[in-house]
Amino acid sequence: MAVSGVMSRVPERPGAFRTSAAAENAVPFWGLMCFTFVLFIAPQHFFPILEPLRLAQTSAGLAAVAYLLNLIVTRRPVTVVTPEVRLALWFALVAVASIPFSLSPGGSLEHFVTVLLKSIIIFFLIANLVETIEHLKLLIASIVLYGSVISVTALRNFATGHTMSSDPSRILGYSNQLALNPVDLALTLNVILALTIGLYFVARRRLVKVLLLAGMALTLAGVIVSFSRGGFLALAVILSVLLARWYRAQGLVVLLSASVLVVLGMLLTPEGYADRLYSVFDWDRDRAGSIQSRWQMAEVAFTSILENPLIGAGLGMDGRIYVEQGFRGEWVTHSVFLRVGADLGLPGLLVYVLLFVQMLRGLRQTQRQLGPVPEAREVVALANSLELAVCSFLVGAAFLPYAYGFLFYYLAGLAAAIRLIGARLTPSASPTR
Repeated sequence: MAVSGVMSRVPERPGAFRTSAAAENAVPFWGLMCFTFVLFIAPQHFFPILEPLRLAQTSAGLAAVAYLLNLIVTRRPVTVVTPEVRLALWFALVAVASIPFSLSPGGSLEHFVTVLLKSIIIFFLIANLVETIEHLKLLIASIVLYGSVISVTALRNFATGHTMSSDPSRILGYSNQLALNPVDLALTLNVILALTIGLYFVARRRLVKVLLLAGMALTLAGVIVSFSRGGFLALAVILSVLLARWYRAQGLVVLLSASVLVVLGMLLTPEGYADRLYSVFDWDRDRAGSIQSRWQMAEVAFTSILENPLIGAGLGMDGRIYVEQGFRGEWVTHSVFLRVGADLGLPGLLVYVLLFVQMLRGLRQTQRQLGPVPEAREVVALANSLELAVCSFLVGAAFLPYAYGFLFYYLAGLAAAIRLIGARLTPSASPTR
C-alpha cells in the first residue's frame, strides 16, 4: 500500500520515530480529545456558566495552534498525505471556488468559515495526530463512551415522554449538534455502534467486553426509540454485514441464533415502530408528511443539478433553490449526495463520492494486507469496524443533509489515520510523513 507524504522522512528505527512523533504531538492530541468531549457531551448545556468560554472553539483552536508550533520547532511537514487527505483538500478548494458564483456569495463564505472549514480542520488534526494504535483506541473508546451517555439520554427521554414540540410522537435527542433531533441521533448512534463492535474484538479483559456489550445494547435501543426510518436502514446494514461475516466463520449456528434474536427484537420494539417503518411503503401512514416533502426536495435538487451541473448554487445555498421554486425557506436537501451536487455541481459531487470510495478502499486494503500479521490484529479489527461505520453513514446520510458536519470528517480522519498506521505495520512498507 503506497502512502506518500509531502516530504518523506524514513527513520532508521520506525518504531522509535513513531513513539517520538506521538510524544511531540501529545499537547495537540489532548486538545483534540478535549474537543471530542465537548462536541459529543456538550457540557455547556448542563452548566450554562461555561457557555462564554466557547469550549469547542477553544479546544480545537489550541490543538491546531499547538500542532503548528510543533511543526515549526521540529521542521516536520505540514501534513501527512493520503488519498483521503488529497480529496479533502480538493473538496475544500471546490467549495471555495463556488463562493464567487454562489446565489449568495456572503452566505456561502459564512457557511465555509462556520461549518466546512471547522470540519476540515478537525479532519486534518485526526489524520495527523492519531499516529499510534494506542491513540486510535483512545479516541474511538472516548466516542463509544460518549455514545452510551447519548443513548441513556435518548432512552430516558423516551421513558419520560420528553418529545419534540414540532412532532410530539418523536423524542428529543441529545443537546449537541450531532444528535439534537431523532434522525441526527440515529445516524450518530449507528456510527458509534459500529465502532463499539471493533473495540469489542480488540478488548482482552472479560469485564471490558461485558461493558462494551452493554454499550452496544444501549446504542441499539437508542436507534430504535428514535423511530428514524433512515436509522433503521443503517442499522439493518450493520447487522446484515455482521451476520454475513459470522455466517462465513460459524455457519448455520449463526443463522439460527440470528433468527431467534430478530424475532425477540421484533417483540421488544416499542408500540408503533413497525407502523412507522411501514410508512415507507404506505405514505398515508406518514402523519408528518416528511416522505412526500423529501421526495419533492429530491426532485428539485436533482433538477437543479441538471440545470447547473458545473457550478451549483454555491456552498450551503441549496435552500435558496427551494425559495426560488416557491417552497419554504427552511428546507434543506435531505441527502448528502444531492445536497453536495446542488451546492457544488458535479465536480464537487464527484470529489465527495471519491472520498467515500477511497475511505472504503483504504480500510479494505488495510484489512487484506495486515490480516496475516499477528501483531496487527487490533488495527485489522478497528479497520473492519470503521468500514462498517462508513457504510452505515453512507446509508443513513443518503436521507439526511449532513454533508459538511463533523461526524463524516471524524470518519474520514480515522480512515486516513488507520491507513497510515496500517502502512507502517505492513512488512514491505516504510512509514512516511
